[in-house]
Amino acid sequence: MIDISGAIEEAKRKISAAPARKRLVKRAIFRANSGLHFLDECLTEIHTGATDAAYSRSCYILLSYNFELVLKAWLIFNRNGSTKHDLLEGLNSHDLEKLSKKVSEEVLLEIGIKKIQRKEDGGFIEYEVEMAEGRKIIIQDFVDVRYDFEKEILRNSDLEEAKRMREEVAVLQVIVKDVMAKNETQGKHSLAMSHFG
Repeated sequence: MIDISGAIEEAKRKISAAPARKRLVKRAIFRANSGLHFLDECLTEIHTGATDAAYSRSCYILLSYNFELVLKAWLIFNRNGSTKHDLLEGLNSHDLEKLSKKVSEEVLLEIGIKKIQRKEDGGFIEYEVEMAEGRKIIIQDFVDVRYDFEKEILRNSDLEEAKRMREEVAVLQVIVKDVMAKNETQGKHSLAMSHFG
């Protein structure tokens, strides 16, 4: 006879964690969604051209913060913790590469991300997010961009910065919708499963 008691206990634990997980994912992903819409408006109406000392930094911060929210929502979605503390444990870093390694490559691929790699460009830390279809998105390091005034150098200029960032925001908005849909489906699946245990 096969003993499935361990599998049943694991399923029950996941079901009991589902409400906390669903709430946390929903909060993070909805904040990212509104933040990305705001950034898109900024890139359409205000910062519409090349790298600009007055606008670029704010856009980098918004893109970095909102990408981090998307990534953390996906990490929480795929965690097995039963409490808010369990679900958030170890996620307080802003290092996107380290955060991405908290799940398998297959889990990242479920939202179209192949890998996230930390790089340095002209003395500034950034992350290259390689999408499954081959596109690359550049996300500035959230801490580095906020404290770049301490450096004696300037960022490289990008004549197509606003256009590139709008395209990156559009890709992230697709991921946001995907995570939202998966989170809603998970909640319904968990509710249906709870009738069996």
